[in-house]
Amino acid sequence: MQPEAVRGFIDRLEGAFREGDPLVDGKGAEAENVRRIQDQYRAIARGDFAAVLDLLHEEVDFEISGPPGVPFVGRWRGRDEVAAAVRGNFAMVEDQWPEVRAVIAQGDTVVIVAHEHGRFRADEGGNGTDYALHWVQVFTFRDEKVARFHEIIDGYAIGLPAAQRRI
Repeated sequence: MQPEAVRGFIDRLEGAFREGDPLVDGKGAEAENVRRIQDQYRAIARGDFAAVLDLLHEEVDFEISGPPGVPFVGRWRGRDEVAAAVRGNFAMVEDQWPEVRAVIAQGDTVVIVAHEHGRFRADEGGNGTDYALHWVQVFTFRDEKVARFHEIIDGYAIGLPAAQRRI
């Protein structure tokens, strides 16, 4: 991971949540869920998967949908299985540069729209190629924990040289 890029991405989530909503100060539950997601991303960035596990509901359902060429699509259930998948998935990428495009929150649901580019690690189950993709992550909370997480990846520009993958 690129620490400054990841830190900037995490810090940007709250501002993106607040943008364009004059009533945002009345959305305490939604703001708290955005903060929980920031906590989760921070734990992942520092490799603290015990903290990630603590932020997941016992019956968490985790799914990543995407095209062929994305090595970490799949579905996992339960805290231990999901934590192992998150750890394994992040081990497959390096030089990540995520950028927040939008954060939408309503009730127990938070949606994050982003763009990211980086590289799949050749030594961790990836294929060693560059990638650039858009993704949408939908978090659903229950009992102040992530109960459902669904990420949808478009697979744009997997394996293209850097000059061709700028979006």
